[in-house]
Amino acid sequence: MILSRAKPATNSDTLPGKEKKKKKTPKLEEFLQLRDYTGAITLLEFQCNSGKAPALAGRWIAYCAFHLGEYQRARQEYERLTKSDSCPPEVWINLACCCFMLGMYQEADVAAQKGNG
Repeated sequence: MILSRAKPATNSDTLPGKEKKKKKTPKLEEFLQLRDYTGAITLLEFQCNSGKAPALAGRWIAYCAFHLGEYQRARQEYERLTKSDSCPPEVWINLACCCFMLGMYQEADVAAQKGNG
């Protein structure tokens, strides 16, 4: 049997004009600009579990959870952040917002007063 080849065999990866696209790692800023809070939380949790979390990962997770309407989760994250010595006052205000949305008005008032200094 004789095989004829009108065209030489080529690898589809090496054809000119067909460049292989590299998948880039998504950035937190891209998710936030698109208001994709679920994607942002997923990325942040992955980074936390792999040991490559940004410095403000806890605050961003709480922010995204709040904007997804997961006020209880955001409240838990903000409460964890308030236990540190260098807790900024805006964390207390954000905690107060979570408590308010959960209908915990007395706790919201206490947290807001702590945030005002």
